[in-house]
Amino acid sequence: MSIKVRGRGSYVSYIVTYFSYYVCLAVFSTALSVYLTGIGKSRAEMSFIISASNLFGIVVTPVIGYLNDRLQKPRGLACVCMLLAAVFAAVFSFSRATLALYLLNGCIMGFAMAASPITERIASSGRFRYGTVRVWGTVGYAVAAQACGVLMQYTAPVLIFALFCIFAVTAGAGFLLTGDIRCGEPAGENPRGERFGFLKNPSFLLFTVCSFLFSGGNNVAMSYCPLFLQELGLKVSVIGAALAVSTLVEIPVILWSNRFMDLFSGKALLLVNFAVMLLQLGLYGVIYHAAAAVAVMLLLKACSSTLFMMIRLKIIRNIVNEECVSTAQGVESAMNAIGGVVFLNLAGLLSQRKGLHVLFLFMAGVMALGLVLGLFLRMSNAKKVFS
Repeated sequence: MSIKVRGRGSYVSYIVTYFSYYVCLAVFSTALSVYLTGIGKSRAEMSFIISASNLFGIVVTPVIGYLNDRLQKPRGLACVCMLLAAVFAAVFSFSRATLALYLLNGCIMGFAMAASPITERIASSGRFRYGTVRVWGTVGYAVAAQACGVLMQYTAPVLIFALFCIFAVTAGAGFLLTGDIRCGEPAGENPRGERFGFLKNPSFLLFTVCSFLFSGGNNVAMSYCPLFLQELGLKVSVIGAALAVSTLVEIPVILWSNRFMDLFSGKALLLVNFAVMLLQLGLYGVIYHAAAAVAVMLLLKACSSTLFMMIRLKIIRNIVNEECVSTAQGVESAMNAIGGVVFLNLAGLLSQRKGLHVLFLFMAGVMALGLVLGLFLRMSNAKKVFS
């Protein structure tokens, strides 16, 4: 007990937690599409299976967010989510039927992603600056991307799920050792109507639409980029290395988040993010050389997906009352998940009939729509989240 108390809230506990958590996300974000096609699944089947993570997240994430606001037990909830994800991942590794893989992937990523809003809240509300904590997630993601590439090319691909289980359990234990976070007044003291009052806020609703569109583009980019590079002639281990390096490029963005995230408005950052994702997908749509595709990924990936995670937290914290933040994050994450479901399944059909280049150009058009809608967003920049 004494060891546990001494370790609780230490910087090492945050390193272990974020490193392990993002290792888990990387296994299913960077390797699953290649794994599924490798065991004989078509692109449509692969997209169907991957979309389950978003579909289940529509239910699980808002529920976890609501429970967090009610119970004020974020670390315990995150721990339970990761342990459940580990159990389902172990079963997933032995499954081959498409429907079973769909349901299991939904459970795994539904619970894992339900912990994501909690990780962002812990990073922004603990005693350590956001960037110094969150950066270890980037390192973990990069290490896992490389490890998955090596495991899939030189060993039994199923070992990537053993990697997931080990680090899911480690992350669950790590959550319990992180320090307390600053919360608003207990949600139980507020009328139910006030806790969900943000659902009447036009700015919040518009942001959820933008989140829906961006999530669609981001999910398609993450799921189809490894297949795209493979189609252009790269080996799986090389793809893993490229994904790892592209993730490490995120480190300056995260470490220096305190210098720009609170300086600029959430609206300005959102517009820049849509523009970067538009450029990234548009370039994928016209590139036919592996080296050029890797260069685009290295230059633009970090400024889109990672930045959006921080933008989501910033905008919600500036729109919603503090005691409702976790619930609002859950609702917004549900819209994020719906975007993933819709666009991943559409991507499976479109890529199978028209090819990956047409798919990327179509998604670039979706990002252009999000950019236009973002121009109408209205919000303050009063709360400092990353300083």
